[in-house]
Parts: sequence; structure tokens; C-alpha cells
Amino acid sequence: MKKRLNLLCVVVLLVMGWSVMETGYYLLAGARLGVQAGWDYAKAEAEGGSRSEMKKLERLKHMTYISTLPHMLQEGDARLMQDSVFNARTQSYVPASYAALLVSVETRPDKVPAIASGLLGLLVFVATVWALVLFIKLIVSINKSDIFSWRNVRRLRRLGLLLLASFGCALLQEWMKLQAVRRALEIPGYDLTLSDAVQGSTLLLGLCALIVGEVFAIGLKMKEEQDLTI
Repeated sequence: MKKRLNLLCVVVLLVMGWSVMETGYYLLAGARLGVQAGWDYAKAEAEGGSRSEMKKLERLKHMTYISTLPHMLQEGDARLMQDSVFNARTQSYVPASYAALLVSVETRPDKVPAIASGLLGLLVFVATVWALVLFIKLIVSINKSDIFSWRNVRRLRRLGLLLLASFGCALLQEWMKLQAVRRALEIPGYDLTLSDAVQGSTLLLGLCALIVGEVFAIGLKMKEEQDLTI
């Protein structure tokens, strides 16, 4: 029984660890690319770079990932596949519709929202790492046969709240980014939507942790009442 539990815990630990590494990677990679692009652009501008080089660097400087949703109905006519892509195998164009795009557009975000977005990204990373530490402590406690205890109830509640906070901060960060993009970009036939970077699995795991924590708490209260009765 304990081997099976340990196996499941290891699987969950790997999933959460992957989430932490993925969040940290995208946070650091995005920051590095942004700083590098801005630095290269400023350097080329100071050195009087060629027009083609400046244009190329400007594209990288304003690169943004967006999610799109095609208009299902437009003027009474379904136009789901209103674009096309080239099929190299048949040497012909095939109907297509974009769900995500990498575009170069200057969003001109305000200073305060830009700082807030960076802080939210950092909070997401910190909350995810803290949740991973709590989960490891929970596994260690279970392996020591200390399962139904108020300490584990508190850990589960904190774990659930941290995962919910991580989801909420990520959602708010993507919403702020979406509003900045919407002010600078409009694509005919498409609605700009929240990025798929916001994972609903984090919300689900947080709610599950809170539910399990409350189940543990109810079980402990019933046990304490029975002990008092005896």
C-alpha cells in the first residue's frame, strides 16, 4: 500500500517539479530575450546600424505571443477557415485558421502595469516553489506514518491556497498583457483571447488540495470527539 502511495506521490512531485521548471524557464527566458533585444537595438542605434538591421532588431524587440479565436459567424456566413497556409507536400494552399500567433507589435505598456506584470510573474514562481516544498514535506510526513494530523491539514490548506494564488496571479498577468495587445492590435476575423499559458490544472490541483485538507480536518475532529466520548 505504501509503495503504491509513494509511486503516486513521486508522479505528482515530478509534475509539480516540471511546472516549477517550466515557469522558471519561461520567466527567465522571456526576461533575457527582452533585455537582450532592447540592448542590441540600443547598441545598433548608437552605432548607426543599417536600416535593415534596425528593422530586424525592432521586430525582435516587439515580439509578442498571442492566442486568437476565429469569428464563428460573420455577416451570417460561417468563415471558420478564412486564411490559408502553403502545403509543401501538395504544393498548394489549404484552408487554415490560427489559434496562436507570434507577432511583432509595439504594445506601449504603461510603466505601472509593466512593473505589476513582472511582479505577478515572480509571485507565480515563488508560490509554485513554495507549494512544491510543502508537498515534499507532506510526502515525508506520510512516509513516517504521520498521516492524519493537524500539521498535515495546515500543509494541505497552504498548498491549496498557494496553487490558487499561483493560478490567480498567472491569470491576472495574462489579462494585463491581453489588454495591452488589444490596444495595439486588431486582426480581422479574429478575437484576441487569453493565452494558453494559464493552466487550469493548477486551479484544479489547488481545489483538490483544499478538499483533501478539509476531509482530513473532519476526520480528525470526529476522532477527537470519539476519544472524548470514550
